[in-house]
Amino acid sequence: MRLLMKLLVCLCLLPASTFSQERIRKMMVGPNNDQIRIVVAFIEPSQEAYSMQSMIIDVDSEKNKKEQPSSFQVDLTSTVRSLSTGEKRQKILLLRWKKTGEIELKCDGKWVKRDVGSMMDKILEATKAVIQSVPLDAKNPTEFTLSHELEQKVSSILNSLNTEDFQCLRSVH
Repeated sequence: MRLLMKLLVCLCLLPASTFSQERIRKMMVGPNNDQIRIVVAFIEPSQEAYSMQSMIIDVDSEKNKKEQPSSFQVDLTSTVRSLSTGEKRQKILLLRWKKTGEIELKCDGKWVKRDVGSMMDKILEATKAVIQSVPLDAKNPTEFTLSHELEQKVSSILNSLNTEDFQCLRSVH
């Protein structure tokens, strides 16, 4: 919960950064109940609107910290909000998988198994790379950084969320 509060504090900085037109990056990892939550968020303001994109990864907390997590859930969200009208366009994709199982996407409130395409491969690859880049043993919310290359990979995935690649992508207006 505190991890999300820190992310909201980041959002409070948005009005000040609108004038500077700077991209804001916020990356945190920390405990979330019996799981570890990893948040990678980008906020990019412009004169007319701002976009906020996030990749939220929840993984099981393993007793042996040297083991890879056994289950994964990823929330990819991309939001563009008009500063003048308040209009919001949002795309949300939720997926999960176990180390030994198939990938499931959340479609119309239900988890369904889907074939893995090239875009899904990119998401899985980026998710695994992010997980390997963070301290999964963090006891408190902890900021981290990603390599420029990995940050660009995550940003590219968030920029390319479209319904042609993902049947279960929710669009909210």
